[in-house]
Amino acid sequence: MGTANGRAKRQRGEIEELPSGSLRVKVYAGLDPITKKRHYLTETIPPGPTARKEAEKARTRFLAQVDERRNPRTRATVDQLLDRWLEVLDVEASTRQGYVKKLNKHVRPLLGKLPVGRLDAETLESFYAVLRKCRDHCGGGRKTIEHRKVGPHECTDKCRPHECKPLAPASIRQIHWILSGALNRAVRWRWIAVNPADQAEKPGMPQPNPHPPTAPEAARLVTQSAFHIAVSRAC
Repeated sequence: MGTANGRAKRQRGEIEELPSGSLRVKVYAGLDPITKKRHYLTETIPPGPTARKEAEKARTRFLAQVDERRNPRTRATVDQLLDRWLEVLDVEASTRQGYVKKLNKHVRPLLGKLPVGRLDAETLESFYAVLRKCRDHCGGGRKTIEHRKVGPHECTDKCRPHECKPLAPASIRQIHWILSGALNRAVRWRWIAVNPADQAEKPGMPQPNPHPPTAPEAARLVTQSAFHIAVSRAC
């Protein structure tokens, strides 16, 4: 079934034999709305007696995804999705600033370069676990000194070893709802088929406080409640 260049082309999609003996399945999935380049679904099947059969199955599966518009339409990264989402988001300026602050501090450094189509529930749950361990994303293994200022200086007792402090549960839940809103738009735009934030286990609620809040604490709770309402309306 092979040809001189090792390719077995079909009416739609192709199966290419690689020098290693593996088979690479490739199906055209349309133009990428971000890069405007041709987008393909690909999978590599290792060599073996059933390789050709598995490759045909993969090709058929890809064609079904394209026909049903279930395939990711873009190789855009999480950063690119967030940029596009913020462009169309209609919220108050103060709410937007809160979103941007949390995205820049926590989401972009850890997830920003990941293709949106590869973001799944496991990745999100691992991300939340990192935030629960350390709000500086060290994963519990940082052994550095946190200096009192940047650049050459004489260290004082203010230059101390890094101490992991978890991000507040309420902040992690806010990040989850921000991401969920952006990913809902990605589903609506057909960048991805499903919202992985819907499949991930939601971050836990803050532990109940048996003591009544002070006036400043009550004001902060009202602000957080308004934040959640704004997120739900923006989705």
